[in-house]
Amino acid sequence: MYTSELKKGVNLHIFSTDKFQSITMCILLRLPLKRETSTANALLASAFMQGCAEYKTRRHIERRLEDIQSVLSFNILKKGEEHIIQLFVRTLPEYFDKAAELAGDILLRPLFNNEEACRRELEATISSLVNDKRRYAFEKCIENMCENEAYGISGDGYIHDINSASLHMHYNYVMQNAKTDIMIVGNINEHKAEECIRHSIPLEGTDASFEPCNYLYYPPSIKEITEEMDITQGKLCVGLRLNTDPSGDDWYKAVVANELFGGGASSALFNKVREEDSLCYYITSKLLRFKSIMVIEAGIDSKNRDKVLDIIMSAMQNVSDEGIENAKKSITDSCKIAEDKPESIMDSFLGSLIAGRAMTLGETAEKISNVGDIDGVFDDCHIDTVFMLSGGGEAQ
Repeated sequence: MYTSELKKGVNLHIFSTDKFQSITMCILLRLPLKRETSTANALLASAFMQGCAEYKTRRHIERRLEDIQSVLSFNILKKGEEHIIQLFVRTLPEYFDKAAELAGDILLRPLFNNEEACRRELEATISSLVNDKRRYAFEKCIENMCENEAYGISGDGYIHDINSASLHMHYNYVMQNAKTDIMIVGNINEHKAEECIRHSIPLEGTDASFEPCNYLYYPPSIKEITEEMDITQGKLCVGLRLNTDPSGDDWYKAVVANELFGGGASSALFNKVREEDSLCYYITSKLLRFKSIMVIEAGIDSKNRDKVLDIIMSAMQNVSDEGIENAKKSITDSCKIAEDKPESIMDSFLGSLIAGRAMTLGETAEKISNVGDIDGVFDDCHIDTVFMLSGGGEAQ
C-alpha cells in the first residue's frame, strides 16, 4: 500500500494490484457526526450529481460517464462518530485520467440544480426506513442506546430538517472543514496516479482532526423499550457495551468471541435459541467496532421475548474456546474473500483508520490468526438497551 499526504488533512492511499481489470476510487469527505449537520450532509450527497461547471445537468454527467465507460456515484456513510460523504468511481485504466477530471469537476465546481428533487428524494429515503423492520429495530436500538452520544444520531438525517438546509452554504462548510481521504484500488502506477489526483482534484488542505470515539461506557441501568407495530414477526435487539479498546489487540479476541457467540450458523446462540429451543426465526450478533458495542438481533414471537433474553445471557456466560480454530478460519476466509472486492478493501481500511489503527485486510487476518483464546472478552460487558419491535401472530 502506498500513502501520501497531498496537503494537510488530505491523504491518498493506493492499493496497487493486478487482480482487477478496473480501477476503483473513492473520495471520502470526513466530518464529525452532529445533529445539526447530519441532514445537510445527506442532502448534499444526493445533490452533487445534479450538475457541474462542465456538465450542466445530471443527464450531461451521465452521457459523459457513458463516453468514458465509467460509473460515478455519491453516498453518505456513518462510521463511528463520523459522517462521511463518499464519491465513488469505477473506470478502466485507460480512462482513469478522464474519470478523475470529471470527479474533480463535480466535487469542486458543483451547480446544485434541482434542489427540490433532492429534498423529496431524501425525505423518501428517510421515510422508507420503517419498511425494513429489521433495520428499523436495529436503528431504534442504537438511537436509544446512544441517545446522549453522537453515535445515536441518524446518518440519513431528519425529515423536519430537510427544508432548512442550505446546500450552497453547507457545501462551503464541508469543503472548509472535512478531513479527506482518497483511496484507489487497481493496476495503476502510484506516482502517475498521485500526479493525476493532484492535477484533477486539487483539494484545499484543512486542519481538521477528530477525537476518537469514547468506547468506555457503563450504563446505570438497562433501558427496555417496546414499540408496537402491525407485524407478524417480532424483532428483538439487545445492545451491549463491551468496553474493549477497538485499537488494541484485545479487539481481535472480541471478533473471534463474537463469531463463537453469535456470528454464524455454528455459533452458541444459533444452536441454542434456534436449533435446540426453536424460539427464533433468526438470531445473530454483530460488533460495532468504533463504539465497542455488540448488538444481538433476533426474529421471534413477541411472547418469547423473556425466554430468549434469558438464553442470550446464559450463552454469553458460558461461551468457551471450543471451536476457536474453526471460528478463526471462518473470519480469515472472509478477509480473503473481501480482498476480491475493491469496495471491501477500501471499507475495511477506512474502518481501521477511524478505529485508530490503519491496517490492510491481510494484516487484520494475521491478527485474527494469532488469537489464542477469548478469555476476559465478556468480563466487562454490560447490557445497555433491550429494544423490542412487537407484533402478534406467527411469522409468514
